[in-house]
Amino acid sequence: MTWRPFELHEDTPAEGIPVAEYFGRPREQVERMQEGLRNRAGELGLPFASPEILSNTRKAHILSEYARDEGKFEALHRELFRANFVEGRNLADDVVLREMAGRAGLDPEAAMASLERPDYRERVERSLERAREIGITGVPTFIVDDKYMVVGAHPYEALRDAFRRIVALEGHN
Repeated sequence: MTWRPFELHEDTPAEGIPVAEYFGRPREQVERMQEGLRNRAGELGLPFASPEILSNTRKAHILSEYARDEGKFEALHRELFRANFVEGRNLADDVVLREMAGRAGLDPEAAMASLERPDYRERVERSLERAREIGITGVPTFIVDDKYMVVGAHPYEALRDAFRRIVALEGHN
């Protein structure tokens, strides 16, 4: 499996925006939605904190591409998910990104310098353009054999069944 950058909310300001403000809904309604997510995560034994800020994730994606080249992509990805979904931290904040880079075993100075490198920025932009070209609109999106897409966070059984149907269509064992 290969993770690729995708910005679900590309129009999020660089500094992030309060979740309720972004969705234009009363705070109480947003809290009920997040409570549903917390409950589902709890059923699965996963920690989850509802982020107050919807982060602009561009810098996190650039940092992830650097981590990929350093062999630390999975480690950084876990730390970024933890920072956002468990600790409720803003992934647009350089202090947070530096800390997550260090937690993932990257040199924090070199990691932060990578944010200014055009090659990483271009790599992220190419990935985002490709996602738009093939019609990705949600996360997660699983692409199998460059032909099939499974979009959205589904229960395990639904994902399993979707992948089984794809395997049957392709004639794989």
